[in-house]
Amino acid sequence: MFDNDIMVAGADPGFGAIKLNTGDEKILFPALICNGSERIFSMLGNSEKESGSDLERQIASLDVIVKNNSSGVERHYFMGSLAEQLNPKEVHYCWDEDKSDDEEAMALLIVSIALAQPYPKTNIYLGTGVPVKYFATLKGKYESELKGSFSVTFLSGPRKGQTRSMNILRSRILPQSYGVFIKETLTENGGARNDKYKHGYVLVIDPGFRTTDVAMFYDGTMLDSPNSFSLEKGLQWAYGGVAAKLRDMTQSNANPIETEDQELDKVFRTEGGFYPWNNGAIDLNPIMRTQLNRLARDIVREIMRAQTSVAGRIHTILVSGKVGEMIYDYMNLENKILIDDPQFGNAEGFRIVAANLLNDLTRRVESGN
Repeated sequence: MFDNDIMVAGADPGFGAIKLNTGDEKILFPALICNGSERIFSMLGNSEKESGSDLERQIASLDVIVKNNSSGVERHYFMGSLAEQLNPKEVHYCWDEDKSDDEEAMALLIVSIALAQPYPKTNIYLGTGVPVKYFATLKGKYESELKGSFSVTFLSGPRKGQTRSMNILRSRILPQSYGVFIKETLTENGGARNDKYKHGYVLVIDPGFRTTDVAMFYDGTMLDSPNSFSLEKGLQWAYGGVAAKLRDMTQSNANPIETEDQELDKVFRTEGGFYPWNNGAIDLNPIMRTQLNRLARDIVREIMRAQTSVAGRIHTILVSGKVGEMIYDYMNLENKILIDDPQFGNAEGFRIVAANLLNDLTRRVESGN
């Protein structure tokens, strides 16, 4: 959403993927990054994506320079699928819990914002979140550090040679699953939607790559622990089960297959779940379905154990996230609802929060308060 030269954005920088929503654009790419370098052999032939929109092609070709305009420090990175393609030995996910203190995680966030910018220079109001268990310790730090002046120069793709500059004026930080509740109950103009969720007990379950965030709301207010918490279980746990089964299946081979989360993530993301092996491929999808079923059962069991005192009074359970969508059918829960566009649930909610922050400030200025 734009208000003159201001862009309002909601970002959900997860462990597995970067999601950003501006209302006009949705940005999504794997949270993969490595140091950039001079490209010689990769420029031979036709390595760049030719199909799709300009934005889709640019997301597939993230060879970028990210600069902190305040400090003058700039770094060259490969990101997303391009990083995976050009530097498979060094590419990695950003695992740090405190992404505001992680230079690479900040770079991924800045590039996602630059991708959504239609203009060379833009002021930003940003909403984002942290896992429930880290909210109390990281909120103030995030809001003080997630602002400033940055620029991104694209070295390949449709925007090759172009620079996007941004000034993050304000940021608002919420617990991860709170974004989902905001998306379902509030409009960007402060209006109400789904009024029934503001009454009684509503549970939000937001499974992710490494953790599952859980938030219990009563009459629209998020309850503290033990009703709201982060569960150390997500898609990574399922990948561990797939890896163990794949190793067992190839145990009789001279070189049994040893895989890591990142490799399996790529197999399911780009190869449809078929692992190339022995002049053919192993179909990992049946194994994955079994693991997702187990993951769903474990998550539901642990969550409902924590909600024993109010379990019978929960009238709605909102499930969000890409992983939530993957395990939804396996979740044995009454009154469950998979939200619309679940992968962008938090990002959309965070955008709505940022929009209301801007609207409140605008009203104060106009009223002279």
